Amino acid sequence: MARCPNGHEQRLGLKCSTCGASISYETSVNELRRLPKVEPDYGKVSILTVGCPRLPLRADYVGEVKAGQEDLKTSTLYQVGSIRGGSWLEFQKKYLADLRRWMTLIGIGQSTDRFLVVDTTSPLSVLALSALPKFDRTAVIAIAADQDSTPMEQNTSYVALSLALKRGFPIVGMSETFEKEMLYYTEDRGFAAGIDAMSRLFEPFIATPDDLMDLLERDAKLGVRMHSLSAIVAGSKNVYGIATNAFMAQSNNISIASKSDEYRTVHSLVFSQKETQGEFEKSFGVFRSRKYKAALSAELRFREVDSPLYDLMTLYGMPNVTALQSMAVGYETILESAPDLAAEGVS
Repeated sequence: MARCPNGHEQRLGLKCSTCGASISYETSVNELRRLPKVEPDYGKVSILTVGCPRLPLRADYVGEVKAGQEDLKTSTLYQVGSIRGGSWLEFQKKYLADLRRWMTLIGIGQSTDRFLVVDTTSPLSVLALSALPKFDRTAVIAIAADQDSTPMEQNTSYVALSLALKRGFPIVGMSETFEKEMLYYTEDRGFAAGIDAMSRLFEPFIATPDDLMDLLERDAKLGVRMHSLSAIVAGSKNVYGIATNAFMAQSNNISIASKSDEYRTVHSLVFSQKETQGEFEKSFGVFRSRKYKAALSAELRFREVDSPLYDLMTLYGMPNVTALQSMAVGYETILESAPDLAAEGVS
């Protein structure tokens, strides 16, 4: 809308109806040339899944990298055409530069926190971990090969995890067997298995990522970037009794098992009603001193929720080599016939 020199808006005419000053339409047209500044809100949490179905989680952005019949790109999907018999190296060579451009275009680095949920047995895992820009507050949730995986899966997983560690990403890992056998029951949803169970497991982390990211970054300063976890979802006093029992029970099913004296850090996150905080804090101290007294760092984080049921998650920081041991034999077996599939040199 045109204005006179005194700032009065005027729809049509040569003189301002308010003060009588002449109206310059040339000045008004010049003002229209100034485009408004675009400042999109990328939100707080971005999640990108690789080689596994998109998780039904509430986040500001949820995207997916997967293989399909043909190449396809949208704002939430990067699909590569299948390469028959293709290894991780072939996908890496063909798509790395293009996937990096796509990640830049979707603004993966603009949100506050980023989670890459990746099946490291997938040949797309090395590709995605190479393409992902190195930002702070970025965590990798990895499904890892184990002794029941094929040698090719073990080779791919070994290379993917080695790459993630080399690039400095903190990892929360779970074995392929642990992921397949995961089963949770909640009163409002019934039984959840597979991807639904994984989504339920990580819901509290995604809803309040500050605690998780802070703990992972603190561990990184101690040289600990690889973690396993255990959890109780929708627990109750009727089932577990005192909180110490719950801590002990969940520690019997750890996503990447190791000897208790090998864990370098132990951190628990509790989501429960406010009046239970003191009991959980005291029980965590008992739990740590009984099973993980040698841990370099141990901490409990408590988040208040309204539900009478609680979620309890514990992270166990471990030496990097421990997570790779179960897949080392398969990795080396593949190198005997395909030396190009070595972890060295991948970046």
